[in-house]
Amino acid sequence: MYNVQNLKKNYLLFAVLTPLLFFIFSCNSTDNKRNTTFFGGKIKNPKGPFVYLYDGNKIMDSAKIDVHSKFTFLLDSIKTGLYTFKHGLEYQYLYLEPKDSLLIYLNTWDFDESLIFSGKGSAKNNYLINLYLQQEKNEKEFSYNYNLNEKEFSKLIDEGIRKQFAEYNELLIEEGGELFPFFDKLVKTGIYLPFYLLKEFYPFNHKRIAGLKDFPKLSEDFYSYRKNINFNDEDLLYYAPYTSYIRVYLYNMAYSEAANNPKNCNIELNFMKIVNEKIKIESLRNKFLAGSLWNSLSNDLISKNDFKEIEDFYFMSCTNDEFNNEIKRAIYQKSKLHKGDTLPNLLAINSQGNEIKINNLTKNSNTVIYFWPTDPTKVSLTKDKLLHLKKKYPNILFIGIERNKNNEDWKKFISTKKLSSNSQFYLSENSDNYAIFSGDMARAIILDKNGFVKNSFSFFDDKYFEKYLKSLKY
Repeated sequence: MYNVQNLKKNYLLFAVLTPLLFFIFSCNSTDNKRNTTFFGGKIKNPKGPFVYLYDGNKIMDSAKIDVHSKFTFLLDSIKTGLYTFKHGLEYQYLYLEPKDSLLIYLNTWDFDESLIFSGKGSAKNNYLINLYLQQEKNEKEFSYNYNLNEKEFSKLIDEGIRKQFAEYNELLIEEGGELFPFFDKLVKTGIYLPFYLLKEFYPFNHKRIAGLKDFPKLSEDFYSYRKNINFNDEDLLYYAPYTSYIRVYLYNMAYSEAANNPKNCNIELNFMKIVNEKIKIESLRNKFLAGSLWNSLSNDLISKNDFKEIEDFYFMSCTNDEFNNEIKRAIYQKSKLHKGDTLPNLLAINSQGNEIKINNLTKNSNTVIYFWPTDPTKVSLTKDKLLHLKKKYPNILFIGIERNKNNEDWKKFISTKKLSSNSQFYLSENSDNYAIFSGDMARAIILDKNGFVKNSFSFFDDKYFEKYLKSLKY
């Protein structure tokens, strides 16, 4: 039950953080009158020297982790709202109200599962993290239920929602039955939308699992919740359950448009048009438009004519110059290297300082040439995915190329990331064809054993990436 879980968590946290609790609650009355909000705690196995606090996508403040692995934020005049804190590559939500005194304990080896809160405001935050973990569990469990018919599936969804609200009612009782309207909104969004997301996935997964030729015909009641969806809720703009659901719902609308009107079979173009019509918040609209363009760029199943329509509509609609400049460069690079082409001369430097023709290394080998990004988070994600892919596809040659560091920093990078120096190379700005390969994104090029390009602009996290690898012949 909810209360028992919190008792266990609070006991552990008080045992670990008692000295810090005394520090916080002994702060003078002047601080309290100024509505000072405290956020601190202890991080076991820290991954870096700082904890960062975000409001939306902007850094509010940072706190240095001391020799005892503890950190503290003192925040004046903070507004009630949803924030995020980040350490290393991980982040999690933080709900704050003025005069809260929140402490956390977490182990970076098991970030979300180990995270516990104590102090004033802890009950609400423990509830939110438990809700997040429970919805992750629900998503895995429901993957076995897509074979059910519409009524059976809906019944399970309704049961899941009722169970979550029963736990929320326990929190309401514990907190005296009255919470800020914004917190109530967060909770209801965090309960309803992940379950509604499963319903949005249902026709696709049911069709696949049941081996159907067409999507199942669903009653109007199946999507009755849609009439209450707000596409432009600025309060929830940085809350993943909200944005994830909206994106999938809009893609479902794009597929429905193609099904109802065969002339409109360009799914990504349909999606962009619906985004332009429905999403009025500029930053969210630009994010969805750019994501759709990147999906299209890496999908070689999209025809040239369809992609041209997508490209034209994107640049007519997106107002983010940074997004647009990145995408213009990517489109230029893909135009210089098509599926079926041979790789142009790619001269790079190995770790011994010798110039190597990458083309010679790829002879008679199915190959993935991947380029390291500049963003530290994406670097780590790329490395993790690389380890997974190399283990899963031992007969494929993986070649890493650095484009943006200087030579010395690149050598340190190989050492600190414990990469095999035999498969890592450095591409300088003076190299032939540098413009085709430049940039700071985690791009990948897939070659077959005969040296022909199978995909010239893909990403490790692309949903089609492993499909391309599996299509390579040995």
